[in-house]
Amino acid sequence: MKKISVHIWLICLTINLFWFSANSQDIPSNIKVELTSYETKIEQYHKENNPQLELEFLNKAAFLCWNNQINIKAIDYFKRAIGINDQLGNTNGVILATNYVGMIYDEIQDYNSAVNYFKKGLDLNKKLKNKQNIASSYNYISQSYQQLPDYEQSNKWALEGVEIAKELNDLKMLRSFYGILANNFQSIGNSEKSIKYFELFASIDKFLKKEEIKDIKHETATQVQQAEQEKEETKQELVIQTDKLKETKSSLAYVEEVSREQKMQLELQESKIREQEAELKFERLVRNTLTGGIIGILMIFSVLVILYRKIRSQKTKIEEQRDKLDFQNQHINSSIQYAQNIQRAILPVKNQINNLFESFILYRPKDIVSGDFYWFTKVNNIAFLAVVDCTGHGVPGAFMSMIGSSHLNEIVIEKQITDPAKILSLLDKKIIVSLRQAETENNDGMDVCFISINLKSNEITFSGAKRPLFIYKNKTSEFDEIKGDRISIGGIRKGTNEEFNNHIIKAQKGDILYLSSDGLTDQNNSERKRFGRNKLKEIILNNVAEPMEKQKVIIEKALDEFQQDEEQRDDITLIGIKIN
Repeated sequence: MKKISVHIWLICLTINLFWFSANSQDIPSNIKVELTSYETKIEQYHKENNPQLELEFLNKAAFLCWNNQINIKAIDYFKRAIGINDQLGNTNGVILATNYVGMIYDEIQDYNSAVNYFKKGLDLNKKLKNKQNIASSYNYISQSYQQLPDYEQSNKWALEGVEIAKELNDLKMLRSFYGILANNFQSIGNSEKSIKYFELFASIDKFLKKEEIKDIKHETATQVQQAEQEKEETKQELVIQTDKLKETKSSLAYVEEVSREQKMQLELQESKIREQEAELKFERLVRNTLTGGIIGILMIFSVLVILYRKIRSQKTKIEEQRDKLDFQNQHINSSIQYAQNIQRAILPVKNQINNLFESFILYRPKDIVSGDFYWFTKVNNIAFLAVVDCTGHGVPGAFMSMIGSSHLNEIVIEKQITDPAKILSLLDKKIIVSLRQAETENNDGMDVCFISINLKSNEITFSGAKRPLFIYKNKTSEFDEIKGDRISIGGIRKGTNEEFNNHIIKAQKGDILYLSSDGLTDQNNSERKRFGRNKLKEIILNNVAEPMEKQKVIIEKALDEFQQDEEQRDDITLIGIKIN
């Protein structure tokens, strides 16, 4: 009993020392300065009762601490972010922050706490009926139980995850669950089930990697072709050696025949001597022939061994390159998935718009992250809405979208500037400064459709940077397009002093506004024909009496039927709002 007590005391002491170390670790001075600035902003926006900006800086502080292994403070910031997201009704934000807390607990090996937070995220995902996120939650939970280790619980969650992954036809997720199951059953000594799930894992892994190694195969094609050529030359040398052996055997037969004739002619005089000489010649020829044949075979064998070793070495290099690419791909995908979560967190919550207008949002990124983003806020009695199309798509476009969203928050929410044309002009200047475009060759930017709506008078002010505003007028049943200015946000424009202009619209009840990027109208089908504005206009006019969410479904269906199996060429964003 004494030994057990001592062991328990040592375990508790180790845990206390770990937590004390985690909470009292020295923070580098540069990190401390940045973190202090975030704390100041968080306190300021908390006092001003501005939860949106308070949440933005809580997330920044949390990620700063997490990236620098200041894990306990990162957990504290994320927990505060959970409370604000819950207050705003942003369920997706609650789920993200909850999962981040679980991930940090997983990193510091507090697996029980990790499981608890991943389960909280799972419950919220089940309420939203988001099967993709439910499958991810199962994956997190089963991996944490595996680390405890509690293989029974890990298998239970992994098997449930397998069923959802099959429904979604998500091969990557299915591969992950099969890998967990194979490792678990191996750890508990059930070789039969371990082999079964490893074979399922391996078959899916082989299929997924088949495309990934095409480039490697292309790079090594020349080397393999050269090896094949050397192999063919070796075969040709073998044929030549075989022919020589045949010629030698023929020569031997000829010599034997001559020897016989000589023995017959000199049989009486030198029969014994000739017989001995013939035998000696025969033995010499046989010995030489055999020696030459053996040497030839050894040479061929040596060449084949060298060739085999060379091919085996090339195979090993290919497998190493494949494994390296696989690791890099997993690391990149993991980073991009985190970037997607961050980008989603900055997008407006749909309920914020629906509280003021009947609306729909059609948002389809081309890749995991998007160069398109939409932005919404309300200041006093004015609502602001923008659809922004940044240069490029994927990760580069996503970086631009983060910069654009942050500047719009600063201009409208912090500085209280409400004139759309002035907002776009300030955004243009800030992008030029942020990207140092006056000093570098960077010419990236963004196209914007920006509107403000006076909620009392229904007066709409529109300003556009290369993007139009579409409006359906309920009273006259007309569909109009108001073009934006032919200048973009960002980039150095030589020899021009063009400014952004405002367009004032007196909207009436039932009028519908459509804001979009160019991704939908520019999408092509298999015949290289564009979807186009006329087709979009026709679909809207034919279904304008339908509820807004149904209009979205109809537009998406028309896009899918038009696109079919053709690859999406750009990010797609279309927002429709009806004036109440």
